[in-house]
Amino acid sequence: MKKYIAPILSLFLITACVVGLLALTNHFTDKAIQAKERAEAEKAMSMVLFDGAPFTDISEDVLKLNISTKARIKGVDKSAKGYVFTMVVKGYGGDMVVFVGINNDGKVENIMLGENAETPNLGKKAELPEFTSQFIGLIREDNISEKIDYITRATITTDAVISAVESALIIHAEVVK
Repeated sequence: MKKYIAPILSLFLITACVVGLLALTNHFTDKAIQAKERAEAEKAMSMVLFDGAPFTDISEDVLKLNISTKARIKGVDKSAKGYVFTMVVKGYGGDMVVFVGINNDGKVENIMLGENAETPNLGKKAELPEFTSQFIGLIREDNISEKIDYITRATITTDAVISAVESALIIHAEVVK
């Protein structure tokens, strides 16, 4: 029995040290990672709501409204020109981030796909201007799924992006009330 205690104790101590080092690494890199993510989000926001900067994060206020939509809100930023909604939807390759810029008139200014793992040459086509430009000018009352040309063999991705835009428009209507 004694011959098993030393190896078990050694493995326990090694595991504890590794976990401690990982926690320490996470502590020191967390702020840098968050700053990088915010910089990438600011760049995307400037692209979907051109000349909209500076942006103010109003995510907490919007989340308090508890609006039920198909897509999840990751963030909402407001500017003098309108709002940028950072939506998370389930695509073919997993979670997709979709930035939706909506101007003060309630029209989609532009959209942009962020982080996603969609299939190259299929779902990734949703990132192309040929697809994203179809959303420009749409409003909440539009039947978006009838106005958008689906990407061939990428209906899950197309549906996900449509859900993100529809959800952003629903949330926008509640926020500007």
